[in-house]
Amino acid sequence: MASGQVKKKSRFWRGLGWFLAICVAFELVLRLFGYGNYTIYRPDEKLLWVPEPGRALTVDNHLPITINHQGLRYATDLTTKQKGEFRVMVFGDSATQGWGVDDNSHYAAQLEKMLNQGHCPGEHFEVISAGVNAYPNALVGEKLKQVVEDNTFQPDIVVRAYSFNSNFERLPKLQGAAREKFLRQVEFKSIIRRSAIYNFVIEDLLRRVAYYKMRHLLMAGTLDALGGMDNLDVNALNASLQDSLDVSRAHHTELVLLVLASKDQTDKDLHPFQKAMLDFAQANHVPVINMIDFLSTHPTPNFYMDPVHPTAAGHQVIADQLSGLIRGLPAYMQACVPQANV
Repeated sequence: MASGQVKKKSRFWRGLGWFLAICVAFELVLRLFGYGNYTIYRPDEKLLWVPEPGRALTVDNHLPITINHQGLRYATDLTTKQKGEFRVMVFGDSATQGWGVDDNSHYAAQLEKMLNQGHCPGEHFEVISAGVNAYPNALVGEKLKQVVEDNTFQPDIVVRAYSFNSNFERLPKLQGAAREKFLRQVEFKSIIRRSAIYNFVIEDLLRRVAYYKMRHLLMAGTLDALGGMDNLDVNALNASLQDSLDVSRAHHTELVLLVLASKDQTDKDLHPFQKAMLDFAQANHVPVINMIDFLSTHPTPNFYMDPVHPTAAGHQVIADQLSGLIRGLPAYMQACVPQANV
């Protein structure tokens, strides 16, 4: 009997050893294909989650994504502006951060290249993406305010883009124990996301089946531009937009609104927050890019890689629209037109 128990224990430990060895081998092989190198998001008391600095790979397509030490998708850390530097910063969610496209292909990077193509030779343009994956509109506004009020950045123009994560809007209002619990959940996810096996199984193979359900347990949300309309607080969005306008004006920064569109969306099926942004822009004379209207009248093949995220070609179209608008803004004209007359 004792001998039988010893054999059972021996088989158990041998099986466990083989299982662990297979897991380690699987982990190492998956890392060779980039699954252990996704961007990690750490908890933040004010913004709830912010990306950790470093070079990683996008979840879709496994392309390079660089986060600097200031939490921005930009190759270098920003310092106080020097004479002849013109800085544009864009704020939004994963569509603005550049989901599934490399460091040179998101619309901020493409806009930077366009603005530096010789139309204003006396200025050096920097266009920086401050977009953060899964940020709702409320956190987009908080991020914009934090950056504009920091004297390190001194943007000449800030672009506030629409976020598709409308079901997350109440997260910034969490207080006390509820807020601490959420921050612990962010920390937990940052730990398990370092595992290539987790990334491959949950965030890749079972993304639709398991990952979004798991994420919604942490923060109820949606990637559907027309979803998440329950208990929407349009007044809160308007207050956030007004705050962005006030802080921009106080720091001599021009605000631009960018209303992004979901695939096949028309102006007849606007999300209430998209409509609110367009109405706010009109009422307050804020320059705005309406991608819903543009794509309805200028259909663009291969614009989307999924219902909301643009391809590199889609980002190019957004950059084109922003470039045309920015070149007509007073801040750009003041920096460039006098030099053109020299």
